[in-house]
Parts: sequence; C-alpha cells; structure tokens
Amino acid sequence: MPPNAVLKLHLYELADRLASRPFFLSVQRGLALTLPLIMIGAMALLVKDFPLLALHDALDAAFGPHWRLFCDDLVAGTFGIASLAVLCAFSGVMTSLDNQRNADRMVSPTMATVIVLASYFVVCAPSETVSWQHFFSLDQGMLPALLVGVSATSLYLRLCRIRRLQLPFGAVGHDPVMRDVLTAMPAGVLTILAFALIRLGFTAAVAADLHAALHQLLAIPFRGSGDSLGFGLAYAGLSQVFWFFGLHGPNMLFSIEEHILVPAGAANAVACALGYAPPHICTKAFFDAFARMGGSGSTLCLILAVLLGSRDNGNRKLCLFALLPALCNVNEPLLLGIPLVLNPVYALPFVLTPLVQTVTAYLATACDFVPRTIAAPGWTSPALLSGALATGSLAGPAMQLVNLALGAAVYFPFVKLSDQLRSQQGKRVLDALLRTVTSGSPGPYGRRCLDRPGEEGRIAKILANDLERALSRDDQLYLVYQPQINAIHDQVHGVEALLRWNHPVFGFIPPPLVIALAEDTAQIARLGHFILVEACTQRAAWKEQVGNDLVMSVNVTPRQILDPHFDRRVEAILTEAGLASKLLEVEITEATLLEPDAATLASLGQLRRIGVRVAIDDFGMGHTSLRYLREFPVDTVKIDRSLTQGGRRGVNDHIVRTIVALSQTMGFMTVVEGVEEAGQLARFLSLGCATFQGYLFSRPVSGEDCLRFIRNNARP
Repeated sequence: MPPNAVLKLHLYELADRLASRPFFLSVQRGLALTLPLIMIGAMALLVKDFPLLALHDALDAAFGPHWRLFCDDLVAGTFGIASLAVLCAFSGVMTSLDNQRNADRMVSPTMATVIVLASYFVVCAPSETVSWQHFFSLDQGMLPALLVGVSATSLYLRLCRIRRLQLPFGAVGHDPVMRDVLTAMPAGVLTILAFALIRLGFTAAVAADLHAALHQLLAIPFRGSGDSLGFGLAYAGLSQVFWFFGLHGPNMLFSIEEHILVPAGAANAVACALGYAPPHICTKAFFDAFARMGGSGSTLCLILAVLLGSRDNGNRKLCLFALLPALCNVNEPLLLGIPLVLNPVYALPFVLTPLVQTVTAYLATACDFVPRTIAAPGWTSPALLSGALATGSLAGPAMQLVNLALGAAVYFPFVKLSDQLRSQQGKRVLDALLRTVTSGSPGPYGRRCLDRPGEEGRIAKILANDLERALSRDDQLYLVYQPQINAIHDQVHGVEALLRWNHPVFGFIPPPLVIALAEDTAQIARLGHFILVEACTQRAAWKEQVGNDLVMSVNVTPRQILDPHFDRRVEAILTEAGLASKLLEVEITEATLLEPDAATLASLGQLRRIGVRVAIDDFGMGHTSLRYLREFPVDTVKIDRSLTQGGRRGVNDHIVRTIVALSQTMGFMTVVEGVEEAGQLARFLSLGCATFQGYLFSRPVSGEDCLRFIRNNARP
C-alpha cells in the first residue's frame, strides 16, 4: 500500500475513533450548542466596535446612544455567560451519551448539570471584590468551565454507578423523577464536597481559586521572554493547541496578552508619537493582523482552500455562510461546523498555518518590509483593513494578502484529504443504513432510517433534508431503464424504470435507501409521482419509434397503493403524458408485505379497470408469494434473483418450474431477474422461461441509450 494511502487510512481510523468517543462528542456538541450565543455576541461587538465612524454616526442619528447599550446588553448576555453555557451544555450532553451506553442505569442530565454547576461555583467562586461576570465570560472563564465540566461530570457519573451509594428507594410520590433524585443524591453530595476540598487546596497553596491558579500556571513558560521569533511561535502555537481542544486560545493566554503583548503595543504607540522607532514586533495587533485572519487558525485561508479545491458542496455552503463572520474574525461556524475542534484531519494545518504566517510576518517586519504595529484595531476589524490600521501603511494589507495565500496553500491538500475521508466514511455509513433498511426492522417511532442512533441517524437526517430539496430540482434525481428481453422471439418485451439519486456529496444513493428516506419523511407520494411522471413521459416520447406493445414497468410502494386516490393520480399522469394505460405496469415488491385486504384489492382493482397492468416483483422466496397469486389481480410475476443462483437440478429449479407451470395455468407472464451469464439463460430456457432481465442483455441505461438498444433489437 502506498505511504499516502497508509496515512489516509490511519487518519480515517483516528477520526472515526475520536468521533465515537463520548468525551470528544460532548466537547464538540457542548460548544456547538452555545454557537447562537457566540454569533449574537460577536455580531454585537462587530457593530459596536466597527472601525467606521460613519456607521456609528448613522446609528446615533437613527437610535440615539441607546444602540450602544443594546449592544452591551447582548454582549453581557452572550459572551458574558458563555463559559457557564458551555459548562451546562457539556454536562448534559455527556450524561445523555453515558445513558445511551449504559441503558440499565439512567442518570438525569438535568440533575447532572445542577451538580456540575454547583461544583464549578464551589471551586471557582471569586473574592467579593471581583466582578462575577469576569469569571463567567468567554475570554476568562472557558478553561476553568471545561476543566470542571469534564472532571465533575465524569466523577458524578462514576459515583452514580456505585450501588452502595444509591439510596434504596422504590416509588416515591407521584413523580418518578423524585426517585431518581433521591437515589443519586449521595453521588451528587460527594461530587460537590470533592470540589470543595480542591478549593481548600488552592487556598492552602496561596492561589485564590482555580481561575487564578490556571493563569499563573500558563504564564510560567513565558516569563522572561523577549520580543523574539521563538516567543512568537510559542505563543501562536500554544494558542492553536488550545483552540484544537475547543478552548479559546488567545483567551486562555490572556495573562500573556495582558502583561506582554498589550504593553508592547502601547510602547510602540508611545515611541511613534515621540518620533522614535517602535521597539517591538510581537504585539497583540501583530498576531491579530497577520496570524488570526478569520479568527484563530487563520480560517479565512481555510475558506479560500475549500472554495477553490473542495468537491463537498456541504462544506462549500458552510464556508460561504461563514465568510462574512470570518472577515470579521469570527470563526466559530467553521470550528464547530466542519468541525476543526478535535478533528485530526485538520490538526496539522490548523496549528501550522498561524506558525507559518507568524514567521513570514516577523521576518518581513524585522527586515523593515512591513512597519511595526502601532495601533490596536478592534478584533472584529475586517482583514486588509486591520492590516492598514495596525501598521499605518499599505504594506500591512499586502503582508496579509501574502499570508492569506500561504495559509490557503497549507490548508489545500488537507481539504482534498478531508473530502476523500468524508467520502469513505459516508460510504461506510450508507452501507450500514442500507443494511438497516433491507433488514426490515424499523426504529422506535416506526422509521427505518431517521431513528438510527449516532452517525447513521445524523447522515440519515442530512439525506432526508437533501432529498426534499432534490425533489424540487432536476439535476440529482433521475431514472434509468433496463430492458426485458423475450429470448424466444429475440426482441424487447418491456422496460423497467429504476430510480437513481446522484448526491453531490455522498454520490450514488442506493434506491432502497432513497425509498426508506422518502417514507420516513412522508415524501413518498412526491417521489412516487416524480417516478411515474418521468417514466410515462419517457415512454410517450418513444411512441413513434418503438412497438405499440412495449410496456413500461414502475415500482410502487405500499403507501402509494393504499392511497385511495392513487388510481386517479395514475390516470391523470397517463392522460397528461398521452400514454395508453395498457403500456404502464406497476410492480409491487413481494418483500414489502402488502396485505391483500379490502383497501389493497380495491386499489389494484381500480388500476386494472383503467387498463394498468400489475406485476409482483421479487417473487419466490417470501412467505406471502403464493398468497399474492391467490388474492391479487396479477399480470406478471418477476422471479426473484435469489432463485437464479445455484446449479442445475437443484431446489431452485423445481421452484422455478412450478412458477412457470402456475403462470401457464393462471394466465400471467413470468420475467426472470438477475440473468448475468449465458449459462443462466440456457438453464432457464430449459425450464420453460421466455422473458429475462439482467446484465447479460443490458445494464440500466439512460433513456437515449435504452431507445437505441430497443431499436437495435427490434424485429426487421
């Protein structure tokens, strides 16, 4: 196996393992659940701090000074409590996932969130002289919140598993939740007490709380650091490592920003005002302008790489949606949508891109190609504008353009790799969904696809939404046609219309899965109407070029048959297409277990009365086959491909011979499906069969190719 193929395989396996881990899922989903807060807060900050005075003057004229208060309230209610929101979301998600893995022991996600929230306040409560909001905010509270969320939730769930800690309550009161609360109460009490002891340890170590202890720890590697390239790479790299694990990198290193980068920028501004050369290269404005275009990870570069090189329409649409926020350095839609957080495929470029950009910008600045940063534009200042404002020169935006190109080049091969891995993963999930569909085992709500857990259910929901959109378009769903050959007379007897869906991301979607998705979402009537219209229109288009007895066969589902207006819908389609009813045959799949009750018989009887033919598909091995022959008005029986397997004089031959004899006695026609070899054809001809369908004669082909095949095999 080539080295690059081995690397792809390892990355795929690693991504698959990480995606299935409850911890990583909890982090990704916990962050994703807070995305509305992040986006609203970011937009409020963008409006409030946008570096265009004309916009502020227009808002003052329209709303007075109140629009600033409005933005402040939005920021306080979103960014101001973001760490608490992540803490609660993570705890609830992790508990729900634990319940899925341990169905015999259910823990209330709400109670788990309450316990974890209490643990967070116990270990992180600040002194009375400090604002609480400072500790709940996105920039200051995220790391403590995630650490407490992970540790407290894990501890509480482990304690809940210990039977000796479960209070022996049966039914308590009229609400079953009361029993759950009382049973898990010792575990909750012990969890909170454990974090109280941790807080006591911080106090003994002369650290006010967890928040202060963490910031002291993170500042240690940067003590005594100068304005060097090594410092810049260490700061940019560590920031990206935090971001990869879902932690806001610059905010995690706030003490470095506060004590080193911001003072360096202020010193540059003072020096410039006094007429001296600015002394520092590494400032907050330097990293914001040259290594965080689009947000941490320089995600504007990723957007460019995806738009230029990705074939994944889903990611392309996501990037277009994220383009405007990314221009203002808000990258959460990409971090959580692609995702970049905890995604091993993008780990290397996500960390490497800002490092490369730091090196190029540092060297360009050291060589005086780019002025040193003298101003600190708002962090939401758009790319190119931020470069001009930070340096006071057009060299700033020129440097940003160079770094955008370099970053896109770093991301580009990983975008291609991500497409390949996602395609492989999609095929694996589609295979699993197809097995679920063909097994005939619906979920708890009677749906065969949408009720599936995990990745299968997620992909099923995506496909279901895409199918609804595809039904309104004309470029994804289409029909192909497979001829049915009368081998005795050597001519085409009929054609079966077969559905195809070419999904823009997952490629070919198996027809049984398409039908199951349509049934799960109540789209089967629309899909069935589409198939009938396309097939009848195609057959009508052949009217002057083929014989008057060529039948078009179309598969229908039980839900279509049981529609009391189905016969009228079919008749209307035939009339609109200008097609005689005798040239349409509807196929009922034996495996669908359509009951031959009064409603079914009435529907099929109506179809027969208007002249439409009825066929039983996949006939032979199901337990309802003979019952169908007895109860249903049948014109054609299609012998299942499972009976075409095996050697001569086997049991299958006896079954086929019996079906042929029945067809002669009862007056219906037989079609043998799945004929792929000349030996099979000779075998079934010897058993009395005459009409065949399979790859030996023709694969399913387009309407144009099918017509060519029919005309080439017509009688002279």
